[in-house]
Amino acid sequence: MPLSMMKPGCVCRVKRLLGNDAVRRHLGDMGFVEGAEVTVVSELAGNLILGIRETRVALDAGLAARILV
Repeated sequence: MPLSMMKPGCVCRVKRLLGNDAVRRHLGDMGFVEGAEVTVVSELAGNLILGIRETRVALDAGLAARILV
């Protein structure tokens, strides 16, 4: 299921990243690697604030849809 479908308060693990090499590398650099625990902090119009590795990251709906949990 894409991360973009998760609601605030959900805690999940990254299963897979979609997209070309550059997109997957960019997400990996932000900490989105297989097995990483992600918490959805808030959501507004499809854009997400996420907690990952003791930091908060903002992702737009397009990037969040490329992360499968």
